[in-house]
Amino acid sequence: MMSLRRLSSVLTRQASHPSSSNAHLTPAEPMNYRRLLDRNMSCNWKYIVDKIVCNNDQQASIFLQQKLKVGTPEQKHEIIEAIIAQAYQLMINRFGNFLVQRCFEHGTHEQVIAIANSIRGNTLALSMDAFGCHVVQKAFDCVPEDYKAIMVHELLRRIPETVIHRYACHVWQKLFELRWSDTPPQIMKYVNEALRGMWHEVALGETGSLVVQNIFENCLEEDKRPCINEVLASIDVVAHGQFGNWCIQHICEHGSKSDRTRAIDHILRFASDYSTDQYASKVIEKCLKIGGSEFLERYLERVCEGRPDRPRMPLIDIAADQFGNYLVQWILSNASPQHREVVACHVRKHMVSLRGSKYGSRVAMLCCNPASAIRPGAPSSMQLNRPFNAPGFANTRQNYGGGFR
Repeated sequence: MMSLRRLSSVLTRQASHPSSSNAHLTPAEPMNYRRLLDRNMSCNWKYIVDKIVCNNDQQASIFLQQKLKVGTPEQKHEIIEAIIAQAYQLMINRFGNFLVQRCFEHGTHEQVIAIANSIRGNTLALSMDAFGCHVVQKAFDCVPEDYKAIMVHELLRRIPETVIHRYACHVWQKLFELRWSDTPPQIMKYVNEALRGMWHEVALGETGSLVVQNIFENCLEEDKRPCINEVLASIDVVAHGQFGNWCIQHICEHGSKSDRTRAIDHILRFASDYSTDQYASKVIEKCLKIGGSEFLERYLERVCEGRPDRPRMPLIDIAADQFGNYLVQWILSNASPQHREVVACHVRKHMVSLRGSKYGSRVAMLCCNPASAIRPGAPSSMQLNRPFNAPGFANTRQNYGGGFR
């Protein structure tokens, strides 16, 4: 390892502007980043850039970013030129990528173009890199539109792979949010062709779900229609997905009237099954929150109806379910008094069963003593005071912990 004294000596000997207007560290002084931040202090910027590329030097990166903010125009120009010389290596560096992003803000038009040229031909590799993807997203904000178009066409070469890639998916999201002053490239035309018949699979993935929702929010109706239609055609599979359910929630809340109607009608048709599924129950919860009394009435009609193949109505099974109990708790805590009473009336008929249930006890508690909903962990005084030989004592093994999701 080079000593601090030796490093200071090298920086001084290779000073970029040994003019009378700029001060420099003397060979006798150790390297002092704080002092180098002084507006009049200069050094060999290339050497500090090398420290980032070769040694992953975080302190050197932070120093250069600060120097770009406080340095003179001449210093900023020289620093950025040193960065451009190793632009690609810095873009894929844990600390260097932040430095390249700052160059878009402080560089001249020519320097921004130079960085854009470093991205050109490397857009795919950078988009799929943990650090490079951030530079590409920043570039879409800063480079001229003709360079943006070049980057877009490079991405279009590998659509299925990059759309669901853990890093490149964020570049696609940025891409869909772009607003073009000239005629925009036909991005969705190629995306729809590449993903035809695969949209529901994309929506089921962690990264693909984000891209699909971004398309719903930012693309023109004719561009996103194939995606919406495929997702709705597979609504049952997508709604039961860990990440897909968010796409269905998005349609239920923000979709067109016809799309919302189609989705909600399907959800209500299978309301009982959806209410007890870990992920589909989240779709029901969203509909309860945004659908108002109209959805709630239709939902209660479905889950409160008797069925010959079940000994009790679905509402009670939902109330006792690991996931469904949250839905019934929400209704009892947020619905209108008449709707709450409808639910509470049915719950009271099955109080013994629900009190003996780990999850149903939470619902039973709300019906017995609504005030206790403020503190779900506290048992009601009724159970605390019940004698051990009282009828039904065996059914009081509640678990009140948890509360709402």
